[in-house]
Amino acid sequence: MSTEKQSRIYAGRLLSVGLLGGSPEWTAALRRRPTAAVAVAAALTACACVPYAGFPALCLAALLCGGFYADCEPLELLLLPETGAARLLARKTFTAWRNYFLLAAPFALLTVSAHPRSAWMAAAWVPFAALALFYFVAAKYARYEPDRTPRLPLAAKLGTAGFLVPPLLPLTLCLTVSYAFRAERNLNRYLHDYD
Repeated sequence: MSTEKQSRIYAGRLLSVGLLGGSPEWTAALRRRPTAAVAVAAALTACACVPYAGFPALCLAALLCGGFYADCEPLELLLLPETGAARLLARKTFTAWRNYFLLAAPFALLTVSAHPRSAWMAAAWVPFAALALFYFVAAKYARYEPDRTPRLPLAAKLGTAGFLVPPLLPLTLCLTVSYAFRAERNLNRYLHDYD
């Protein structure tokens, strides 16, 4: 990739922060890995042309997007909206949902138009993707530390595995609820009591 093209990507001319709802996670991930984003888009297009493969591929794409929430952003970015912890967590979750579903919509429409008989799978894809993204957002902020990315505990890894291994899904659901409460407590600590 040429230096000029790289500077355009990182300068935000090709992908602006406003386009992704001001999400530092999505903006940083897509700017740093444009080749991977194009490869995923090509794979989703190919899967949309295969019967009954489009929506499972979109579910895997939701799990890949959850990886955007591995790193912790600086505290200053969390303080910018000037909201409470619950509202900030809701805002981060809605932004994740908005970005994912807007980017996934063309592939879902292509899947339905290419294979109308697989449209019923969208009823499972939408809640699966929404739950997966909420899990990753809650898990991130449950262990959030400014300017440092803490190690992912074994429980969080098992929770992620629950999306791929159905017998572990109850553990994932329990962890999602637990992480949501812990994330709110943790964010309150930084948003209101941080010295």
